[in-house]
Amino acid sequence: MLKGSNICIRTIKEADLEVLFDLLNDIDSQGEFLPATLTSENKLRSQYAENGFISGRSEQYLITSTEDEIIGSIWSFKSVPYFDALEIGYHIFKGKHRGKGYATQALGLFCDYIFQSTQVNRLELRIATENSPSEKIAIRQGFKLEGTHREAAYSKGKLHDMHTYALLRRQWQVG
Repeated sequence: MLKGSNICIRTIKEADLEVLFDLLNDIDSQGEFLPATLTSENKLRSQYAENGFISGRSEQYLITSTEDEIIGSIWSFKSVPYFDALEIGYHIFKGKHRGKGYATQALGLFCDYIFQSTQVNRLELRIATENSPSEKIAIRQGFKLEGTHREAAYSKGKLHDMHTYALLRRQWQVG
């Protein structure tokens, strides 16, 4: 478990699946930039049974309050096979938890964890250009804007340009 001042990042437990299923299938809570997707309970349970959402190519964890209330999710995956990089994503499920610094704290904890436990050199974020709150989180954690991918993501009936932000190991060590 990774502990911050008012959040924790932990693995997903079987007991979390019912609540997680409801949170993941709440289209309104997905915001305007994450793809609108519904997941079957069978698929969620099958994925959990296969590897607990932690495999060689991807990892998914929960962001919780210190009282263990599920606030959000954070994940990493290998998006470009020939890059020495992992892409990170994060999502705070409910509006009442947004804007309180939880995602900023979670991203910082998660970056520290990845750089301390792996040899990966780059961490990357792909953020819709209109998603200024998420861009502020990236900048606060030392990520640098590297470029824009035009019309790269489709969500809720609209194509979005995506910014790529990256944090290099040497920048993290200085930070």
